[in-house]
Amino acid sequence: MSKEKIGAVMVVGGGVAGMQAALDAANSGYYVYLIERSTSIGGIMSQLDKTFPTNDCSMCIISPKLVEVGRHINIELLTLSEVKDISGEEGNFEVQVTQYPRYVDM
Repeated sequence: MSKEKIGAVMVVGGGVAGMQAALDAANSGYYVYLIERSTSIGGIMSQLDKTFPTNDCSMCIISPKLVEVGRHINIELLTLSEVKDISGEEGNFEVQVTQYPRYVDM
């Protein structure tokens, strides 16, 4: 059984669900482009103190996923990015992504 290249997947949104979807696809052999509009992944959960109903520390839950996404060889993380256009058909899409620059005030 030969291993053929599977292809690429784009996940839009780097919240908890987006990170898990990216990890699942990447672990299945797909190359994943994870697009996030803000400066970092994690979404709203990274801003919370506790989670319902267990009152667990939200960063304690999300931190391992942040590290795993950042280190995964099949995931390319594009922060400060937005999808501008999607064209094509099933199995053959072309996506235009705008990536905004990071600025450093001097």
